[in-house]
Amino acid sequence: MELAAARSATGRLSDVDSGGRGLFVAVEGPTGVGKTTLVNRLSQPMDAKPFLDRFEANPFLERLYAARTPQEADAFGLLAELTFVALRVVQLREIHTQLAAGAHVLADWAMVKHAAFAAATLDPADRDRVARTCALWASDVPSPDLVIHLRADPATLLSRVAGRGREMERGLTEAYFSTLSAAFDSVLPAWGAPVLTVDAASLDVFNESAVARLADQVFQLLDGRGDRLWSALNP
Repeated sequence: MELAAARSATGRLSDVDSGGRGLFVAVEGPTGVGKTTLVNRLSQPMDAKPFLDRFEANPFLERLYAARTPQEADAFGLLAELTFVALRVVQLREIHTQLAAGAHVLADWAMVKHAAFAAATLDPADRDRVARTCALWASDVPSPDLVIHLRADPATLLSRVAGRGREMERGLTEAYFSTLSAAFDSVLPAWGAPVLTVDAASLDVFNESAVARLADQVFQLLDGRGDRLWSALNP
């Protein structure tokens, strides 16, 4: 099915051939890059149900950001990651139900996040623990058909995080964002899912035309899925 035919009626994701199963698109990138905002802005033109990260349900995240010693950071870092795995597996089960019913899903996270954060914040032994925990669930939960990788320079990330004013994030530094960004750059290409990289610093998510152009890129990449999607991203 050609793109023009797929979008002839409404120009929405529901017009793209998904073979009966809903399509799953995730937005990923470091803290503060604008994942949630982009998901909320894209969900309507893409006709997709948004699934937002339940970070506030993780009791160890604030303790991790408040850690005063490397030992505290290591302990709470592992607990935070393992708790996030559990929270996200629950959401992925909900996402599976939506996809099976033919609904499309747009999430502001993907399980690849654990590999990136583990690489940036945990020692090798704890990284392995997180990887093995994720692997236990890998065959039982859906993976995105496409990941939108939002990138921005560390100074932009620091500015955005400062602007949203979350108390627990006040101690984050430009060096932290540099390390985290590098981790996402490293793990995403090897993760096994198609990735569309977007410069978040130059994307005006409140500009309807800019959001429409990005949605159009996603339409084109998802049209027909499978080999056409891979060939478009890996010429």
